[in-house]
Amino acid sequence: MYKIAFSGLSLGHHTFEFFVDDAFFAEMWRVASPQNDNEFSNCHVNIKINLEKTERFLKLDFQFDGHYVVPCDRCLDPIEIPIEHDETLIVNFGNENDFDSEVWTISAKEHELILNAFIYETLVLLRPFSVMHEIEDCNQDMIEKLQIETGNVPSPQQNDPRWEALKTLKDKLDKQ
Repeated sequence: MYKIAFSGLSLGHHTFEFFVDDAFFAEMWRVASPQNDNEFSNCHVNIKINLEKTERFLKLDFQFDGHYVVPCDRCLDPIEIPIEHDETLIVNFGNENDFDSEVWTISAKEHELILNAFIYETLVLLRPFSVMHEIEDCNQDMIEKLQIETGNVPSPQQNDPRWEALKTLKDKLDKQ
């Protein structure tokens, strides 16, 4: 669990470090989406947090640095996504907990912050919308199979009428 017990900390700046790996993603994915498989693997992300504690709020500056692997959208082979990202989280003290906005509010009775969901959401949102190798780096066998399966390219066993028409034209020209 990724948590910071802030109640015993003095006012001022404090540094924390966490490491995210495959076990974290497996657990969070199980909770967030139990019907789907986790697409993230080979995850190695270091998280450095600079926490500023004041009497009225906490300010957490996150530095994410590392990588994880997801499937290529074109050939389904693994592709490594580098992670270098800074994020800030402000936590106000109030009457009751509210984690639904960009600024969290926690009850004055709380003594620790549990950051699992924030870290998970940040890393998932850092995944690019489209992830693809350069075309020459993609698994060409898989691309061929997918194209045949989806009907985008005629299979080698099928006759393409365009080629048949050209072959007929070529045969006629050869006879002349």
